[in-house]
Amino acid sequence: MCGRYVIARAVGDLVSMFDVMAAGDNLPEPAWNIKPTNRVPVVLESAKGEDEPVRRLEAGRWSLTPSYSKELKTKFATFNARSETAAEKATFRGSVKSKRAILPAYL
Repeated sequence: MCGRYVIARAVGDLVSMFDVMAAGDNLPEPAWNIKPTNRVPVVLESAKGEDEPVRRLEAGRWSLTPSYSKELKTKFATFNARSETAAEKATFRGSVKSKRAILPAYL
């Protein structure tokens, strides 16, 4: 993915498009110039204290903070990775295995 993208759909459209069961509060509005570290709508599926996994739409930060990092700001950009090698790189390895989400984007 490049350094900018577009979210052209409203929250209601995203809820129906991704079959979301619960939407969070204060979700970002559609925007035409999303850059790394901006708040974006994210589709997650997890139990979050319940027995059955629930698909949710939540606000998230577009970037990745590796588990070993002590600060949100990292020395190198972590919003982009090659799909062919992401599982091999220490920065992305843990997230590739267990922390997945969908970032709706208009291409």
